[in-house]
Amino acid sequence: MTALPQSVKTAPQVGLLDDIVLRRPQPIASLPATDPELNLVFEYWNSCRQDGMLPRRKDIDVLQLKPVLGHTHLVDVSAQDPADYRFRLYGSKVRLDRFRNYSNTRVGDYPSIPYRTALIEDYSSVAWSGSPLYQHVVARLQSVRYSYSRLLLPLAEDGRRVNMLVVCTRDRVYPDFSA
Repeated sequence: MTALPQSVKTAPQVGLLDDIVLRRPQPIASLPATDPELNLVFEYWNSCRQDGMLPRRKDIDVLQLKPVLGHTHLVDVSAQDPADYRFRLYGSKVRLDRFRNYSNTRVGDYPSIPYRTALIEDYSSVAWSGSPLYQHVVARLQSVRYSYSRLLLPLAEDGRRVNMLVVCTRDRVYPDFSA
């Protein structure tokens, strides 16, 4: 019997056309072997930290994110209500919703309720903890399957209170994990 990942919640009667999102948290230490491009981004983010503090947005040179630039979002997480978090930049190469651009859109306005709920949970977790999060994600949205790895990195203008996230994704296939 295979154990379900902690963040996976089963729905009693998921239909063939229902949206579903599953996330499997991964240790950051597994990045070098499993996701070299995301590892480069993580190492760059980590190098921008000073005295153990979180980097500020202005510390991040977007050109250093070149390996994943089209797959990167900047999310403003300064709002009190996580539904009011806002995509300031949405990666142009992200396949979700047929490459729709969600720049300047509230996370709470994302059309798929299961996906919106997952984003709110994951983004608010990183915003609250100030700790990076690396995940494998599989989803079925409007009958289209997606599979990717995702790295969420916190930024803080004062080095402590997270106000922005850098979110990088890479399309991946997980033979043991599907929606």
